Amino acid sequence: MPLFLSLYVIGILGSLIHIYCLSPSQRTKPRVIEILLLYQIVFSLGLTSLMAFFGLTFLADYIAQLTGWPACPFEQQLANVNLGYAVLGLLSIAYRGYFWAATVIGFSVWIIADGIHHLHHAIIHQNLTPGNIGVPLWTDFIVPFILLILLYLYFKHRK
Repeated sequence: MPLFLSLYVIGILGSLIHIYCLSPSQRTKPRVIEILLLYQIVFSLGLTSLMAFFGLTFLADYIAQLTGWPACPFEQQLANVNLGYAVLGLLSIAYRGYFWAATVIGFSVWIIADGIHHLHHAIIHQNLTPGNIGVPLWTDFIVPFILLILLYLYFKHRK
């Protein structure tokens, strides 16, 4: 979990450093929003998805124990979904515009649904393990909220 939180923080700090390094004439509202969104897509979506892929592929039993769910073959399928979003997140460095929209919206629908499932599991099955209601639960709602707000602002202020 600390590694995931580190990626979120690195994404925020990286974007702020990038913005700070811009000349005042380049530091326009559309450019600042674009940089904030890019770093969040790459770090909070792409790299965290890549980490989840590795965890679910190579540490499946540990991840299952952490979440309080039984280990099963579907973990590899979930790992593959994460790999797909990791690729989309990293490709977002090169592709912008509607590619970002599709990536952010698809990821947000999936991850918010995961958050709802974490809540359901906590309430119905009393699963209060850190892997169910800790960092994953909060980030399943906070990350898509931030991404969707930035995406909206990106298109609103786009030239």
